[in-house]
Amino acid sequence: MSRHRFSLALIFVIALLAMLAAPVAAQRDEPGKLVIGGSYTLATGQQLDGDLGVIGGQAVIQEGAAVNGDVMVTGGMLTVAGRINGDIALFGGAVTLQPTAYVAGDLVSFGGSVQRSPGVVVKGETREGGEADGFSLPFSWRAPGIGGFAPERGFMQQQTPGQWLLAMLWRAVRAGVMILALAALALIVALLWPRGIQQLGATVTRQPALVMLVGLLSWVVGLGLVGVLAITFCLLPVAIALALALLVAVLLSWVVAGWLVGRSLLSMLKLQSPTVALEAVAGTLLLAIVYFLVGIIPCTEFIFGLLIASLGLGALVLTRFGTRPYPLVPAVSGETPPDERGLATIEDPPQPPQPM
Repeated sequence: MSRHRFSLALIFVIALLAMLAAPVAAQRDEPGKLVIGGSYTLATGQQLDGDLGVIGGQAVIQEGAAVNGDVMVTGGMLTVAGRINGDIALFGGAVTLQPTAYVAGDLVSFGGSVQRSPGVVVKGETREGGEADGFSLPFSWRAPGIGGFAPERGFMQQQTPGQWLLAMLWRAVRAGVMILALAALALIVALLWPRGIQQLGATVTRQPALVMLVGLLSWVVGLGLVGVLAITFCLLPVAIALALALLVAVLLSWVVAGWLVGRSLLSMLKLQSPTVALEAVAGTLLLAIVYFLVGIIPCTEFIFGLLIASLGLGALVLTRFGTRPYPLVPAVSGETPPDERGLATIEDPPQPPQPM
């Protein structure tokens, strides 16, 4: 059993790395920079044409350097002596604005620390504690459940029609890579852990409202803990580990939701005895395609992804990571409830009829 869990954990780590690397591979010529656990310096005279993301690392924008986009910091450190032609969003960690720093947009802090030297110019608003009305995260390397296929803010105003069409083509390629990566992840998880997927799916089917409520509360608590732990630098590894655990929960949520969709779809198509893996792959493919299509409409991809992520995380919490069924009031009769058809224990064979 421990070997099986270790293999499953290893697969999740590989899948996470693949999901993070896929957008980079599909957008090799697209501007922007993502720093995960490392360091990055934009030297004097240099410009970064795109967004800058710092996750658990550190970045320095020297005097005379410019970032032509937005900057997001999660559990990391950012030192700015140059120019930011966009917004700065801080989710835990620290931002230091030196006297020569210039921020053309807003400065928003969610649980992090901001040090501003005299002479710093922030043209937009400075908000703390999550009051971010109108603020968006237009990063082109969003992960599933976080962002979709919508073009970045102000993109069409800054590009020619030919450049816009080329960039949209790159986004279509990226979406295709992400969809295939999610389908591959669903196949791997369904092959290694079919019983767990069925257990989680049965919980969502039986108690959808409770699962959604528990999932939403778990996200609030989990993200709050990430922000609080990231403030204390000695607990930064714990914050990063918790953030990765939440990301694993997002990916598992896609597989569970995909399996439920695929199970219903193949049932409508009257496919005889489909496997859990086939149901998971078919449903995840369909779900991912719909997700990227609705992402064209602003904000809808966030709501869509939040619903999926909350259902999966709520089921994980209630079933203790799929290791036990969620306790229900025992039925009076011995019949299987309608919503559990096809979810009976795999190991229990049907009993022969008793002689009269």
